Amino acid sequence: METYKLKFTKLQNEIFRLLCIKTGEPLNQRTIATALEVSPTAISKSIKLLETENLINIKKDKKMNLILIELNRDNQKTIELKRAENLKMISESGITEFLEENFPGTTIILFGSYSYGEDTIKSDVDIAIVGAKEKEIKSEKFDKLLEKEVRINFYKNWKEIHKNLKNNILNGIILVGRIDL
Repeated sequence: METYKLKFTKLQNEIFRLLCIKTGEPLNQRTIATALEVSPTAISKSIKLLETENLINIKKDKKMNLILIELNRDNQKTIELKRAENLKMISESGITEFLEENFPGTTIILFGSYSYGEDTIKSDVDIAIVGAKEKEIKSEKFDKLLEKEVRINFYKNWKEIHKNLKNNILNGIILVGRIDL
């Protein structure tokens, strides 16, 4: 039996996650080091493989002697890994279980740019709940955990959803339930 070997170190995964959260905002080494509570030297050593894999872009600012690092959103592999990272953050936040407890028997779908891995720091997290009436939900806890505003949309059934919006939702990720059209 073949053993799976991780390609990246724990620190490289943490750097990638931070850049996923801060997509669209170049960060310098010191900012990343402070956020992850490690030394700038550790960041400098860790970003080399991420750059070699074409997951990040590194730009040197000659005026200020700064190295700016950001996610390479032009690379399809980066987008795929970001999508997986986004789904992992959704899972770790506990929002799926929270919504399933509060809306049993419904279909809950993550959709929009966050589900595609194309979100930026300014994007929100769109979730559709199909088969439930609108209900007030306190999502501040999840906003904080995901570092994005969580928008929950309610639909009584699939028939009441506009065709274009329905396509967008159906291209998302089913978190709970099934789709019966």
